[in-house]
Amino acid sequence: MENPRMEWIQKSGKSCLKFTFQGSFKEQDAQTGIAKWREALATKPGERIIHIWDCLAMKDYEQQARTMWSETCKDLKDQIDVIWVVTNSLLIKMGATVISVFTSLNIRVVSSEEDIRI
Repeated sequence: MENPRMEWIQKSGKSCLKFTFQGSFKEQDAQTGIAKWREALATKPGERIIHIWDCLAMKDYEQQARTMWSETCKDLKDQIDVIWVVTNSLLIKMGATVISVFTSLNIRVVSSEEDIRI
């Protein structure tokens, strides 16, 4: 199964790139996901995109996967408007905080997709 699953969705009339993570996020998942992520943003050059990371079904992640993901956030920073992380996990909230500090991106953590305010 694809992890994360990536899709374009509409939220409040805006185009958002949604990632749905499952189980354990591994280095191989990160490599595959990053390639698709770069392709998706390449279709909208110069646009700042709202990102939604649905981590409700994510249990944990490999350190290397998080590092690769945050490096990619830095690379793609000019095309990232805000990142909404949907999770109830303290571990994932901490990972989001680390990425936020490391990349200086606007990352907001909510406990459900309904809490996202665009």
